[in-house]
Amino acid sequence: MKKLLVFAAAFIVFTGYSFTGMEKFPAKKSDAAVAVTSQETFRYFRIHRQAKNVVLNWGVNSPAGISSFILERSYDGEFFDIINQTPCNNAEKFSWKDISVFPGYIYYRIACMMTDGTIYYSPVEVIRIVQHG
Repeated sequence: MKKLLVFAAAFIVFTGYSFTGMEKFPAKKSDAAVAVTSQETFRYFRIHRQAKNVVLNWGVNSPAGISSFILERSYDGEFFDIINQTPCNNAEKFSWKDISVFPGYIYYRIACMMTDGTIYYSPVEVIRIVQHG
């Protein structure tokens, strides 16, 4: 039982889950998650397979006001898990390699965290991974 409680506490700390609202990255009262098209924040978002991995490439129209990006993956297209967070560092182009994928359809999206707390989401991209050889 003690191991389960330690695991649950670590899970909450590292994922940002809140049992009161069951949400990731709880928003302040003035913050809002906004779904926008790629042309408003994201210039492009592409994924492709590279050997046994999936590479995510994305660009933004302007890095002004962006603090970081949260990369999310889903195996059902509905429930997304955070797989990485990377700072913006005032750049316009980004790349990240997902090295822990399983066969099947994999959905990816990127949450753009603004310095004012607003969150903008990229369009969802999907890729099909056939059994590893």
